Amino acid sequence: MRPALNLTTRRAASSHCLWQHCSSTQYIEQFFIQRSPPVARPSFKLFSRSTSTYALKEQEEDPVEHVTKLHPRIMNKDLPLDALLTFLSTYTLTHKEIFNTLRTALYNTTQYDSDKAWTIYEKMVQYEVDGHLKINHYGHLLCILKYGHSPSRLVQVIENMRQHKEITPTNYHYSQVLYAMSRHGMWKEACQFIQSIPQPRPNHYHSLVVATKNSRDLDIRVLESMVAALLEGMTQKGILLDRVTRSTAISLLAKYKQVDLIIELLKAVDAVWKKANTREERPYNLYMYTSLIAGCARQGDSEGAKKLYVEMKRNKIKPNQVTYTALMDAYGRAGDFTSAIRLITSHQNQYRRICNSMLTSLVVNALRHDNLLVAENAMKFMTKKKIKLKETDGVLRAAILWLKTKQDVDFARKYFDELYAKDKRFVNSIMVNHLVKAYGRRGDKTNVIDVYRTRLSVPLAEEEARRKHCLIDALFHCRDIPAAIGVFISMRNQAMPDEITMAMVIKGLVLNNENDLAWKLFKTLQSNGKEPNLHAYTSILKSLSDRGSCKNKRASVNMDRLDPDLLKAAGIQFNNLDFQRPSVPITTEALNLFRRLTGFHQPNVYIYTTLISCFAKNNIYQAINIFEHMCSNEINPTVETYTALLQGCAIFRNSDLAFKIFNHMCERKVEPNEITWRYFLKSLLRARVDKKHIDIVGELSRNALKNKANLC
Repeated sequence: MRPALNLTTRRAASSHCLWQHCSSTQYIEQFFIQRSPPVARPSFKLFSRSTSTYALKEQEEDPVEHVTKLHPRIMNKDLPLDALLTFLSTYTLTHKEIFNTLRTALYNTTQYDSDKAWTIYEKMVQYEVDGHLKINHYGHLLCILKYGHSPSRLVQVIENMRQHKEITPTNYHYSQVLYAMSRHGMWKEACQFIQSIPQPRPNHYHSLVVATKNSRDLDIRVLESMVAALLEGMTQKGILLDRVTRSTAISLLAKYKQVDLIIELLKAVDAVWKKANTREERPYNLYMYTSLIAGCARQGDSEGAKKLYVEMKRNKIKPNQVTYTALMDAYGRAGDFTSAIRLITSHQNQYRRICNSMLTSLVVNALRHDNLLVAENAMKFMTKKKIKLKETDGVLRAAILWLKTKQDVDFARKYFDELYAKDKRFVNSIMVNHLVKAYGRRGDKTNVIDVYRTRLSVPLAEEEARRKHCLIDALFHCRDIPAAIGVFISMRNQAMPDEITMAMVIKGLVLNNENDLAWKLFKTLQSNGKEPNLHAYTSILKSLSDRGSCKNKRASVNMDRLDPDLLKAAGIQFNNLDFQRPSVPITTEALNLFRRLTGFHQPNVYIYTTLISCFAKNNIYQAINIFEHMCSNEINPTVETYTALLQGCAIFRNSDLAFKIFNHMCERKVEPNEITWRYFLKSLLRARVDKKHIDIVGELSRNALKNKANLC
């Protein structure tokens, strides 16, 4: 007997059975296709979970009218939203059924697409089913919309929520709206929205600070509004801002040198902290102290930065590398290089390494103060510590090159070429700018063009604009006005010129005694609605102060030697203006400019010094009034300011006023230079002061200049 077949590898022998005619798979498929009943085309139908036996039997008995049901399990990102909306508009459904469909689509089909979510919500409002939304539904909707491009949509959702009596927005909903506003920098809308919140929370004010930080029109006015909103929340509502919010706000204020606002904000933080805690330490962290020290550095306040550093260590907060660099920058900007060298030495002894940022700050600030000795000693310190080239960064290498340009520009060019030959990544556009400016000061136009054409990596838009700024400045120093204007025209054709470019062109024209052309360009800017910056105002005021002395020189500009088409391409208009024969006096014009300037900018020491120099040659008492106004605004005068006043005293032969000015300079601990002593002695000579007193002052001046030379 043959054994029965089992599940083994044994195969049965072929026979002429019924399946022999159906051995082909294609034949089987055709067989079933011919005998299958016609299937109706699927259509969308509102989902309703058919779990009853009767419903299942009804579906089986009616195969012709079979439909595809919109069950939540088939609602996903692949479901076409247009087809769903068309289905809702075609079939008659109850409000509850419409809401269930749209709610499921909101959760399953949007995939955090803000436009899809907004379309679904609009349909809810259109069908008047948004009243069925609960708090969690609104939270999910706002969480999707906050990543969109229109924060106004979230505000509209909040307004619709407030219209429904059963639903009240929570702080979570408000947070989503403020987060969207912070992403788009809508600080003004955020301030107004916070005022409408019954009980705002600290995270709401954090979104306000971030919105201010991301604002495109960030200025002092915006910062004042931000601080006012923060103060209102802390003083009236007892809000204690978290550390990240405080750090970000103080960093913004320090960046724009708003010391008064920082102090006011910190006082409010201390007051709220004392109410909420009994501990004596301040609620400051590392980042807040670092931001405050950096703000003092921008102000040149080394004493304030040092006090903050001492308090920071007293509170057992360990400073990081950024803190040390900010403190080093504060010492360097104030000219306190003794403390700066002591700090970098102690840091090196403690951490056994040299910080590039601290060394860069020391070299750069020494060069800003024309103290080459400190910068050279810093380079010797690097050589002694055997710092390799690969261990330095681009900013430090640029500072080293800047020092070499101060010593010998040809030697600096050789150093640049050596770095370029080793690796192109060792050089950058800042180095090229230093070489271009150095050759421009020397009047070497050939090397200016040669260095400018150095091939580097593709620069950013800001770097390219800065390179052209330096080229324009160098060409003006080379006395090639048409070439400089040509570069300005090329920038203008590329839509690159900004207020810095305009200021540099005006400065270059004034440098070349082209005061008439500079005045026309300045007026052209104002007529086009572009307000010049402080540097442009300084150059124009300088041209006004030099107008009297230029009358006896050559004409301000020879229009015949400049191509009219070149001036037209540069956008210089107002050909009817005559700088040498104005309709108003010089002092009146300068005062009008100063009044207009104060409406757009905060005058600095250079503006005041230039204005004082202009008035000192025409009305010394008016210059003294401007000087008093300068001191009342807590702007410290420089040696150039006192020199301009003493020049006016020499012109008007006023020795008494000269002595008062000199005493004021000594009280402020401002060291006079050679020009200051000269005008002081000249004012005494022209006022016919007793020769014995003049000899005493002369002896003092010689001793002071001799001691200064020995120190250098």
